[in-house]
Amino acid sequence: MAECYDVAVLGAGIQGSSTAWYLSKHCGKKVVLLEQFALNHIRGSSHGPSRIIRYMYPEQFYVSMMLSAYPLWHQLEKDTGIKLMHTTGGITIYKEDSESLREMQASFSHFNLPYSILSAEEINKRYPGLKYPPGWTGLYDPDSGILDSDVCREAFLTESAKHGTRVRQNSKVSSIRPGAETISIVLSDGEIIRCKRLVITAGSWAKDMLAEIGVHLPLQASRVNVCYWRAPHPGLYSRQNKFPVYIHDNGQTHFYALPIHEYPDCFKLCAHHGLPIDSSDRRDVQYGSEDFRKIGMDDVIDFMTQFVPYVERKPAVVESCIYTSTPDNHPIIDRHPVWKNIVYACGFSGHGFKLAPVVGQMLSQLVLDQAPTHDLRPFRASRFSTAKI
Repeated sequence: MAECYDVAVLGAGIQGSSTAWYLSKHCGKKVVLLEQFALNHIRGSSHGPSRIIRYMYPEQFYVSMMLSAYPLWHQLEKDTGIKLMHTTGGITIYKEDSESLREMQASFSHFNLPYSILSAEEINKRYPGLKYPPGWTGLYDPDSGILDSDVCREAFLTESAKHGTRVRQNSKVSSIRPGAETISIVLSDGEIIRCKRLVITAGSWAKDMLAEIGVHLPLQASRVNVCYWRAPHPGLYSRQNKFPVYIHDNGQTHFYALPIHEYPDCFKLCAHHGLPIDSSDRRDVQYGSEDFRKIGMDDVIDFMTQFVPYVERKPAVVESCIYTSTPDNHPIIDRHPVWKNIVYACGFSGHGFKLAPVVGQMLSQLVLDQAPTHDLRPFRASRFSTAKI
C-alpha cells in the first residue's frame, strides 16, 4: 500500500514551512511539505532578505499572537545556532488624533509592554533622518526589529527535515480529492500523495486551489514594489546609530522602512500597497512604465519628499513581491466547512511573516483537533459574506 502521511502541507512559503516545522518537531507527526517551485523561488510572498518584527498593532489579538511568536523565533535561533532577529526598536507614526494610536497604546498597556510616546519634535531630534511637522505622534516599541527572512524560511525547512518532514520541491498539485479518512493529492505528473489531514498554505495560489474544493474567498493578489534608496549620509538611517524599523500611518496609506541592512548605504522604504493582478502566475508580466509607476513608486517619492528628505529620489534597487489581501487586511485561518480534516491559512495582506511560528502552531492545533492557543474568531472566513461553500 502507498505511504500515507499524517499531514500534508501545500506551499513551502513561510507559513507552510513553519507549520511543517511545528507539526514535526512539536507534535511528532509524519509530514510531507509540497512546493510547486524550487524552494528558493521568488514568485510568492516569502522571499527577500528582511521583514519587520514588532508588537506594534492596534489589535490586541495580534499582540497576543506576537507574545507567542517571539519565544518561538528565539527557539528556532537556539535550535539552529543561527541569529535570525536583530533588535532595532520600532516607531509607528500617526496623526495626533488617530484612533489607531489610542488603540495601540491600549494594547501595549493591556499586555504590560514597554513603550513611549514621542512628539514630532522628539521624533526629529532622535531620528534626524526624519522630518515631521507638528501634529504627528510616534509610538516607540523597544522590542521591534528585523528578521533575516530568507534565513528564517531556510531554518524552518532545515529543522522540519531534521524532524522527519519530507520536503518536496517542484511538486505542483493538479487536484485534491478530499475524503473523511484519506485525502489524495494528485500532482501534475500523475503521482498521488495520500494523507490523513491537509493544511493549505498556498499564498496567492490559495484562492484557486480552495475554489477547486468548494471554498470561495475574497482574496486579491497584488504586485508590490520593494524599493531601496541610496542615502548620501547613511549614518542617518543606520542600525549602528539606532535608526528603528519605521511605519507611517496617515489613516489611509501605510509606508514602512527598515534601517540599512541588506544593501550598502541603501535604505529600504516602501508603500504598503501595489498593483492588483489577476493571478500570481502573472507576476512576471512586463507592465508598461505607467503601470509600473502606479505600484507605489510615485507615492513613495511624494512621501519621502515630505517626511524622509535625505535620501535620493531614484531607487537604487527595485525588487517585487506578491501580497494576497482580504477586504479587511486580516488573514483567514479556518477549516473546510465539510471536510474537517482540511484547514487553510491565506490572505496575510503583507504583514504575516512575523506571525509565522505562531500561525504554524495554530494551524497544527486546528488540523489535529487540539485546543487552540489563540482565538481564531478574528480569522474565520465566515466574516465575509462572499465566502461560501
